[in-house]
Amino acid sequence: MNRFAVVLMCTVLATSLSFGQAAPAPAAPAAVSHGAFPVKVTKTLDSSKLKEGDAVEVETASGFKLADGTLVPKGSKLTGHVTASKARSKGDADSELTIAFDKLNVANGKQLSVKGAVQAVFPPQEEAAPMMAGKASGAAGGGYGGDNVGTMSNNRPGSNMDASSAPEPAMNPKSVGVQGMHDLELNDGVLTSKGKNVKLSGGVRLMLRVDIFG
Repeated sequence: MNRFAVVLMCTVLATSLSFGQAAPAPAAPAAVSHGAFPVKVTKTLDSSKLKEGDAVEVETASGFKLADGTLVPKGSKLTGHVTASKARSKGDADSELTIAFDKLNVANGKQLSVKGAVQAVFPPQEEAAPMMAGKASGAAGGGYGGDNVGTMSNNRPGSNMDASSAPEPAMNPKSVGVQGMHDLELNDGVLTSKGKNVKLSGGVRLMLRVDIFG
């Protein structure tokens, strides 16, 4: 083999190797903030009516600031999508609903990418009863204030509400699992029920575990 042929072979080999090397994958963006915050279901989520890929929207139950000072007002929209949903049919042990959250709207129309999942579930917050004329707050027929005062009593079919009256459970960023609601379980972001469907009515509160990206 002459010298020219050797040089040509080496050039072809080097070129094929360079094309065969995969480009390095871009580094995943780092989260600018992470933690847990409460949101409220604004439209009933029903595993018998939702399907994989359907859009979901909830709103923040309180205002807060991110680590970089960005304001997230109360009522800010958080959007996501259904990753799994099914009603319990013959042969199924449970009905199921899983939601992944993707976008958070913050102050001044800004939108942030997020990666979030349900960490805890609570019944709708008890609203203070209207005051009656001549009655002091807390008296018979009067209203009650405070976040953790009052009882829940809701036995609407399929609502997963605890029908018995019990003190409203306290909600905080460390809360996990299902609180104050029956026939509903939560494991690693997956909601399941022995009933025919998983149904979260409007007003149900969720504690979300979220990573927020710039």
